[in-house]
Amino acid sequence: MKRTLAGSLLLLTAVAGCGAGPAQDAAGSKELEVLYKVEPTWPHLEKMLTGAKKQYEAAHPGVKVKLTAVQGNNEAYYTKLALLNRSPDSAPDLYYHDTFQVNADVAAGKLAPLDGYLAKWPDWNTQFPDSVKEAAKGGDGKIYGVPISTDTRGLWYQKDVFAKAGLPVPWEPKTWNDVLTAARTIKQKVPGVIPFSMYSTKIHGEASTMQGFEMLLYGTPGGTLYDETQKKWVAGGKNFTDALTFINTIYREELGPRQADAHNAKLYDKIAFEWFPQAKIGISLDGAWASSPWKPTGTKPWPEWTEKIGWTRMPT
Repeated sequence: MKRTLAGSLLLLTAVAGCGAGPAQDAAGSKELEVLYKVEPTWPHLEKMLTGAKKQYEAAHPGVKVKLTAVQGNNEAYYTKLALLNRSPDSAPDLYYHDTFQVNADVAAGKLAPLDGYLAKWPDWNTQFPDSVKEAAKGGDGKIYGVPISTDTRGLWYQKDVFAKAGLPVPWEPKTWNDVLTAARTIKQKVPGVIPFSMYSTKIHGEASTMQGFEMLLYGTPGGTLYDETQKKWVAGGKNFTDALTFINTIYREELGPRQADAHNAKLYDKIAFEWFPQAKIGISLDGAWASSPWKPTGTKPWPEWTEKIGWTRMPT
């Protein structure tokens, strides 16, 4: 998942997208609104926006940047964004977006291309690899957002739990069966510990689709959600059923969290703040950001995490 800022043509060399133009306040100053989601485990976004606001206002006298923060999970944020985007009068000039949502907004006419501005911005060619530039490219080949972060997903594992289960550290599973075998071993040898966790219920939205199902689907031979050649969505077939069978196995064999936790919107908090520090979980399929709260500047500092937690790639 690459996150982007997408917004108005009025933000020079920055990003592009929506709104009818800058509003004016009572004093006649132009105002540009930036909408973003508060990320408790990733405070860098607000720091970056606050710094950018000061720089932009200093360089553009008479223009005020309004930072509008939205609390809540992804679903709450995107629901609010969709409602605001229904009218040019309420649409923000610039907004924080997951890149997988960009093309839907392009098709709906909510975003404007940035190519003309990016061509004048030296950093675009010196600081952004080509693979990252592709993240916010529309089907028409134009760029509609500037990525502000990118990430990696994989398997986090608790070394103390692995030691009790007699599993090797470092752990390097080669297949899905290796993952299931490790989870079964933990269940058998370390009672009371959750062997494996992945987001797989509706309440987790994109975490279930992208960090869960797609991590499996794209690990199958030729697995994809969209056939670029035929320009069609792929909705079924062996790759789909293989991925769903893995998820079914986790819950059928009671290798995952209990149902109440699997359907809990705060599952991430339980994993990061309780289960891993207290050695109550063996393996978790998640993103590289999962360690953010454990750092000295995080929301739940855990000095020992670099010794207690391992990280490995998700196998095919």
